[in-house]
Amino acid sequence: MDNIINYLKQLNLSEIEAKIYLMLLKSGPVSVRELAQTADIKRTTTYFYIDQLAEKGLITKLVRGSKKVVAANNPENLKILVEEKLKNALTAQHTFPQILQMLSSSLPKAEQIVDSEIRSYKGKNGVKKLYEQALKAKELRSLVNIEEILSAFPENPDLFDEAINHNPGMIMYEIVVQSPEAVARMKQATGRTKNYYFKFLPGNMNIRSTDILIYDGNVSFIEIKNQTNAVTLHSKELYNNFILLFDYIWQTLPDPEK
Repeated sequence: MDNIINYLKQLNLSEIEAKIYLMLLKSGPVSVRELAQTADIKRTTTYFYIDQLAEKGLITKLVRGSKKVVAANNPENLKILVEEKLKNALTAQHTFPQILQMLSSSLPKAEQIVDSEIRSYKGKNGVKKLYEQALKAKELRSLVNIEEILSAFPENPDLFDEAINHNPGMIMYEIVVQSPEAVARMKQATGRTKNYYFKFLPGNMNIRSTDILIYDGNVSFIEIKNQTNAVTLHSKELYNNFILLFDYIWQTLPDPEK
């Protein structure tokens, strides 16, 4: 039942609208008073939901003798909502380039960007956008726990491969927490480009942040243990300091076995 309700919500029904529709499918025609009692909502509020469902073509108001009742329409009527959803999605896709151009034109020019700022990213989609941005850099350094990253972002290898295709000149250095998943991924990555280099941390070392990215004047910290989020610090001084620290650690680590 939860799956059905979630599906109906994707068709722009509210949760209570979905429940009322399913109740009517099960019960057959009932009066507004009976429906309000079954749904445990106020009678006046029930009229509002009835009107909403009638507009969507999912229920019908009937008069039987002297009694007014409401009844669910055939579930085939949901096809209209599905088609409307698809039409809206296609319209959004078609107009996206125009909207993107309009929105991009309103962004501050490069010279207006401040020297130092902090940006936060919430949720998987936000962090994925951060990865896509970082993979456009000419040079990227990363201190990463591959095993944990792949558990939350199994699509990351595909993002990397796509970035190599669109940004073939990118040079990438990764210091990686050792794990079987990391070894497999490193072999795969080195086979995709000659500009990818990696070294492993000693087996007894781990990192608190799941991924630390250093690129284009930015230092990003990505965390997925409690909830997926990230923070990017844009600062040339901080960036240069992290470059020095990363390169120092890199020089102390042995080259991986061939």
